[in-house]
Parts: sequence; C-alpha cells; structure tokens
Amino acid sequence: MTTEDLSAARRRLADALKQLRLDVQLSAQELGNEFGWSQSKVSKIENGRTVPSLVDVERWLQRFGADDAIRKDLVELAAEVATQATAWREVNRRGFSARQKARGERDAEASGIAIYQSEVIPGLLQTSEYARRVLEVHSQVPSAAIPAAVLSRLDRQTVLFDETKRIEAVITETALRWRPGTATLTLAQLDRISSLATLPNVHIGVIPWEAQTSAKPLHSFVILRYPDDAAEVQVETLTAEVTVTEPDDVRLYEEFFAHQRQHAVFDTELTQLIARLSGELSEA
Repeated sequence: MTTEDLSAARRRLADALKQLRLDVQLSAQELGNEFGWSQSKVSKIENGRTVPSLVDVERWLQRFGADDAIRKDLVELAAEVATQATAWREVNRRGFSARQKARGERDAEASGIAIYQSEVIPGLLQTSEYARRVLEVHSQVPSAAIPAAVLSRLDRQTVLFDETKRIEAVITETALRWRPGTATLTLAQLDRISSLATLPNVHIGVIPWEAQTSAKPLHSFVILRYPDDAAEVQVETLTAEVTVTEPDDVRLYEEFFAHQRQHAVFDTELTQLIARLSGELSEA
C-alpha cells in the first residue's frame, strides 16, 4: 500500500505518533523493545500500513506524555480510522490494476488470510475466465481495461503458493453454484477449487445447502492476519471498500468465520460435493 492509498486521517495519525517518538529521540527499535513489539510493527504504524488499536494509541500517548489536547485529538482520530470506508471511485482512481497490485502487496505482508464468500468464488481462487465474467457483471471496470484487470487479479494468486502463509476460504454452496457463464466455465472453476484445495497451506471449505439453514447469513469479507497479532477486515459494499481494524470488531469477524467454518465440509467431503455439482452440470 503506497502513501497515496492512505486516507488523510490515517496519514495524520501515523505522522503524529511518529513525531511524538522523534521528539524524545527514541528509536523505533527502542520503542518496540519497551512495548514488546517488533521494530516492524512500530514502522508499519508510523508509515500508516498498520492502524493501531485504541489501546495501542493510549499506550503510545502515555509513554510520551502527550498533553490533554493532543491526547483527545489523536484518540478521536484513532477511533475514526478504526473503521474506514473508501468509495470505489477513490479506490479505482488509479485504475483496477494498481488496486490489485496494492492488494497483492497487502497479501504478501499478511501471515494468514481468511476469506468468507457467500455470493461468488473468491478472487484468489478464480480462473481467468471466471474472473473476466465477474468483472463484467459486478465491477465498474471499463470493458477495454478488463483484460489487464484479469491479469492483475491472477498475479495476486501467487500468494497461494507461499507455504509460510495459511490461506483459509469458506464459501457457501450458493456461491459455488452461481453460473456467470457457460457450464464449461463453471466446470473449470470447480476443478480449479479442487486443485487448490490440495495445497498444504490452503484450506477450502464449502457450506452445503442443507447446512446453510443453520449457518448465520452475512456479507462476504476477508480477514488479514499480520505478525504481532495485528489483523484487519476488508468488506466490499456496493459503493465502498470498508476496512475494520479495531480489535474488538475484528474479533467478531473472527468468531463469525470460526462459526461458519464449523458448518463447512473440507477434504474428502469437499471433493465429493464438487464431484456431485460437476456431475449435475455435465448432465444438464
């Protein structure tokens, strides 16, 4: 994520926290040692790559003896950026490919990724043709830009083959059955999921129709887990991309994901479910 991608509020918070440290000539390494953090965590907070929790901000302010006015301002700022919505027109301002590159960098920094998808196959698992159709149907990407957009989305999928990262995806059968094109397209997409599910660090589960009656419904989201126990949630709405960083809120998404995971089938049962769906498509 480049500086241009950060909101003004997020940049202001990061700059203010960094200045408090610089004012007492304490190094990022020294501050990290005091707080039990890595230097990387301190640096990411100060350059805006990581949004600190309200607890972290309070601790930072206390450490550097911030006065009441600064404390009030930065606590309010931290609360503001804890859940941040960025309009798609702003997200896409520099183009879809640039946005995908930024997401790829974000994925590379994460130690783990958890995806809940109730409508369509997640982007990290899509075939090129499926991705093309999703962009045609669901995005505001101009037709002429779609080929490059597909390539940039596929480039992000290299993270799946990094065995140092745990990638989890829970998909509803409804999403698995959505047909954005021909039966051949859908069959290829189902085969792709079966193949990726064999990777040692990739765990794909599907909530069968019969289990969806007891699994709570919710919008799709992605949890990005980082070293130092930091995490954030990305949610896509019709008009904006929402980023949630406050730990208590992130924990609710983690709990929801764990609940949905209990209703999903994996491994052999997943293979059987996909084989059944593929058979139905082939006979149609």
